[in-house]
Amino acid sequence: MIVRVLSASYIGIDPYLVEVEVDVSSNLPSFSIVGLGDTAIDESKYRIRTALRNCGYGVLPRRVVVNLSPAGIRKEGVQFDLPIAVGLILAQGFLPDRNHILDEYLIMGELSLDGRIKAVKGTINAMILAREMNFKGILLPAENQREARIIKGVEIVPIRTLNDVERFFKYGEKEEMPPAEEIPPPVSEVDFADVKGQVQGKRGLEIAAAGGHNVLMIGSPGSGKSMLARRIISIMPPMTEKEIIECTKIHSVAGTLSGSRPVVNTRPFRAPHHTSSPVSIIGGGTKIMPGEISLASGGGVLFLDEFPEFSRQLLESLRQPLEDGVVSITRAMYRVEFPCRFLLIAAANPCKCGFLFEGERCTCSTHEVSQYQKKLSGPILDRIDLHIEMRRLTEEELTQAPTGESSREIQKRVEKARAIQEQRNGEGLLNAYLGQKEMKKYCVIAEDDLGYFKSAIRMLEISARGYDKILKVSRTIADLDGSVRIRKEHLLEAISFRRK
Repeated sequence: MIVRVLSASYIGIDPYLVEVEVDVSSNLPSFSIVGLGDTAIDESKYRIRTALRNCGYGVLPRRVVVNLSPAGIRKEGVQFDLPIAVGLILAQGFLPDRNHILDEYLIMGELSLDGRIKAVKGTINAMILAREMNFKGILLPAENQREARIIKGVEIVPIRTLNDVERFFKYGEKEEMPPAEEIPPPVSEVDFADVKGQVQGKRGLEIAAAGGHNVLMIGSPGSGKSMLARRIISIMPPMTEKEIIECTKIHSVAGTLSGSRPVVNTRPFRAPHHTSSPVSIIGGGTKIMPGEISLASGGGVLFLDEFPEFSRQLLESLRQPLEDGVVSITRAMYRVEFPCRFLLIAAANPCKCGFLFEGERCTCSTHEVSQYQKKLSGPILDRIDLHIEMRRLTEEELTQAPTGESSREIQKRVEKARAIQEQRNGEGLLNAYLGQKEMKKYCVIAEDDLGYFKSAIRMLEISARGYDKILKVSRTIADLDGSVRIRKEHLLEAISFRRK
């Protein structure tokens, strides 16, 4: 007898339908799983046999063949334990036929040896697939229900044990889910009001947060680069529903969600160490997983401290993702794409000893300074919109109480500027991501200011990409100022954030 159970898997973060076909015949006893499954899937037969026996079902001495279709796509994970077990129970006649359930519901979950159902990765991706393909609902581990509830319009059947499956198939009974509770984002413990001095640094991060611009902070050790970078989340607007879904999809696939954090509803701030491998930052590996640039996607921040200390291979690998907002990882049999639309904040010392801006304290020769700064190539610097120079505070600035604005005051201006961009550019299109067509329409320079702009391009040796970056930053500064057109003062400020 052949039973077909529907489940789901994913390539990258894109879900696809998997048909789990279970055939039980009266030949020599065996248990085979075909369809390009990984080791976890091949080992599932041992978990399934034991779980069925401990729940009072067992596996009759028959030949069992399980096919995961489409058979030509390599599949990974343990989410097929439950659909295979359900197929075996039905094929052996332990439950009456319920074809309408098998046709209308997706099933996924990992089996414990005692029949308990454990959480799996990619639940929200399966929910999106179920909604797109008009399935009635999905049977999934109870631990995953809070994550799954983000997606509306699909019935959720939480399963804790195999006996819950039997009750649902026989009587349509399911566990009552608790009322949906809003998960409040964590309250930020840092505030711009605590920062002394560094007016240009705070202004640069405000512009970056408003327009989604990448930032490079260059300054002496102890000047506050890391401190400022970690405060940028406090001035960014709350995440939209679209950003929450995108972030949660990526983190679900990566397996970083937990019972205490089932949904990513606060902007990610990823800060990998400079000894991290290119695979951990970009993504990939033997089992392709999203890297740090994807985990920061969806409106989050990727902070790379000690920027020149990262490997040259890694820094050059960032060029294409920064430009396209997506990273493609290709293998012999398939190709995976992960989104990576993030705000990059990089911090670097100006020289090897770090005290180039401090006059006589610097012990580096001109050649050493040049060699250190050459660790950052022109193409990677060209992709960074704002270059901020930061110097150590004076004795007076250190001993005075902080007098700057609070994060909430700055956040209000950022939210206002983003609202202007959304109304003008379209949903989710910040100034940093404007294309040539939008730039021609929204980033127009007055004739009186063109002469000055041409002089700045010549003196700073600005490339075509750098020219576009200045126009986009000028547009953001104008939005913060509430100006319809780009004025000369907006252009001047944008140029001041470029380094030769």
